[in-house]
Parts: sequence; structure tokens; C-alpha cells
Amino acid sequence: MSIIKQTIYQSRKNKEKELEIKLYNLKNLLVDFEACDYFGVYKSDDCDDEFLVYEEWKSEEDYIASQDSEAYKSFQKTYDELVLKKHNLPVF
Repeated sequence: MSIIKQTIYQSRKNKEKELEIKLYNLKNLLVDFEACDYFGVYKSDDCDDEFLVYEEWKSEEDYIASQDSEAYKSFQKTYDELVLKKHNLPVF
């Protein structure tokens, strides 16, 4: 069964552009995974420091496996420096 995961990231002050670049880099690496059906990064129209990441995976196991990838681990290394808040929306 496929899974849809949506996450809202709020950047730290003056880190908006860096976070945006990191999220797009993550997207560009993860969309090459066979199990990734879609990966989108959207910037809020109202808040320059908020981004929505929308992911579609073939299964929950595939999504979990993606978090063990080098691409995701690389993103995690800069996470604390760039992200003020993270909010996971309900999974579908």
C-alpha cells in the first residue's frame, strides 16, 4: 500500500535559503529511488521561512528505508542548524 507523507519545516532566522537548497538537494536525490513516486518541495506563500515537503512512496517500508539513505543522512547533518520547527501532518 502506498504512503503519503507531508512535513512542514520552519527555518531558523536567516536560514531560509539554505534550508530551501537542502530540501531541493534532498528531493533531487530521493526522486531517483524506484520506490519514490513523488517528492515535492513547496515554499509558503505567506511565510518565507516555511516549507512543505510532500512525499509519495510505494510503501511505508520504502519510506523508512529512504531515511537510512546517504541523501537523508546528509540532510540530517545540517538539520539542527537550519530547522527551527518540524511538523508532521497525518500520514495517508
